[in-house]
Amino acid sequence: MTPIQTVLGILISIGIPLGFLGIVYILDMYGSRTTRLVLISFGWGGIGGLGLAFAFNTYVAIPLIARLNLSYLLLFVAFAPVAEELLKSLSLLYISRQPEFTYFVDGAIYGFAAGIGFAISENLLYMTLYPDQGIATYLVRGFSTCLMHGTAAALVGGAVGLFRFRKRSSRWLAMVGGWAAAIFLHVVFNSVSNSGALSQTVILVVLVFIGLAGVGLIATFISLGLREQRKWMEETLDRQMGVSGAEVRAAQSFSSIDELLEPIIQQFPKKGELIEKLLLSQAKMGIKRKVQLQVQDPKLEKQLGEEIARLQDEMERLRKEIGPYVMVFVRTVFPEGVLDLWAQVIERMAMHDDGVFDEQDRATWKRHLKAEEEKPFERRGGLYDLGARIKE
Repeated sequence: MTPIQTVLGILISIGIPLGFLGIVYILDMYGSRTTRLVLISFGWGGIGGLGLAFAFNTYVAIPLIARLNLSYLLLFVAFAPVAEELLKSLSLLYISRQPEFTYFVDGAIYGFAAGIGFAISENLLYMTLYPDQGIATYLVRGFSTCLMHGTAAALVGGAVGLFRFRKRSSRWLAMVGGWAAAIFLHVVFNSVSNSGALSQTVILVVLVFIGLAGVGLIATFISLGLREQRKWMEETLDRQMGVSGAEVRAAQSFSSIDELLEPIIQQFPKKGELIEKLLLSQAKMGIKRKVQLQVQDPKLEKQLGEEIARLQDEMERLRKEIGPYVMVFVRTVFPEGVLDLWAQVIERMAMHDDGVFDEQDRATWKRHLKAEEEKPFERRGGLYDLGARIKE
């Protein structure tokens, strides 16, 4: 290849896998995974996982195949899938013991990161060993081989996350089950790529389909996990944790938070980002509280308790910065049946040092009331009904 083609090949080999990792990364709207652990997974897959797998294939598998006079096809459909899937996901054994690891949503993301790290390093190694391959080869690998590696490792991570609250024997059984699924996917992929019964075009189409379908499968797993986590919030976030019912519903609706916060941002443009941070902190606390109730490891339970306490402090700081009257308005956006807003106002007024609204509070509410007089709430207890009381 020319120097320009080489550079383009490198960009494709790195860019496509990273792009899909970014897509999977942002699917976790509650941000329960951490960048630090994603980078650890990615780094292990790209350095430790690939290095050990390359050493095994080169110094163990190939010599053994030659010594026993076996078909070299076994390297691709037996030895390599087993070694690579076991080795590239070893980082999950460490990561699953960290308090930032909450559920199979995180496990799938950490596993996918390990697989993508492995795939990128394998792409670069492939370019070194086979420098005459064209750009089309790296495009196909980006949408097939790389995604297969990411999906396979994500299956291991998801299995670990799904059973991490069970007894130690169940956790190990989950790990073995995840590895079995990953190895099976890898064997199928390599068998198709080395099939002599299919045309080259059909093989390429099938491989790309496997890669994209794998990402779709992981996205579906993550979506199901997020749905479960929304239920956790309802179970664990309450007044004792310093969260109102309206705020719980807001945290559960975080996927459409921009749309839901639009009326608040229109009234309080400088508060929107703070409110979003508050709701995200509440969502994280609900998830971690559920995890804390399920773990059996005292050390991990203590670590989660410290993290929950930190989130509570952060929430209180954000509430003070947002201000009581904006918090009342937040609760009108996420009502539950007939919202007794006046009771909420009294509650928030009690949080003032002097126990009453200041002039800025009054001015803000009067602006809301003026707008509502033109289009009043139809339900009892809305801002319009509140107007007479404040004006008095």
